[in-house]
Amino acid sequence: MLDNRDFKYWAFISYSHADAKWGDWLHAALETYRVPSRLVRNAKPEGAVPKRIFPVFRDREELASSSSLGDNIQGALRLSRALVVICSPRSAASRWVNEEVKLYKSIAREDRVFCLIVDGEPHAPTDSGLLECFPKAVRFQLDRAGEISNDPAEPIAADAREGKDGKRNALLKIIAGIIGA
Repeated sequence: MLDNRDFKYWAFISYSHADAKWGDWLHAALETYRVPSRLVRNAKPEGAVPKRIFPVFRDREELASSSSLGDNIQGALRLSRALVVICSPRSAASRWVNEEVKLYKSIAREDRVFCLIVDGEPHAPTDSGLLECFPKAVRFQLDRAGEISNDPAEPIAADAREGKDGKRNALLKIIAGIIGA
């Protein structure tokens, strides 16, 4: 169990800026969601489950002009209880999303990475014509040096696509992961 005093943010949302609409939606949906009072009341230790998932970190600046993750992004990742990755072919191709996932996993929180699939296909076969939605750092484990290995990972994912979990159920799955319910 994570000690809430060690963290500033309930979650850090990682996404491609091409998916900003999803980032906006998820950020607002998480911060305005009211956790059922019985979950809050029955949580042990007291305060382990919040009334609201607030604050949630979502960067609003383009990182394209930088050659590495900024100090504020690194700090926010370290101060976040969970990492939520908005997964699409655009995030799968994003250097910055991959770097954020890699950093978060490297600080021994691989079990606190939650994926929200919004487009594309998880583990898309190369010759299928389908577009992969998971960034490489999501698809594979890190080695001891903190680099992406060839060992496959088993990402925890909610699927907001039509015909899958849908937006509402995907949101509830992400919330359950964040609060540990």
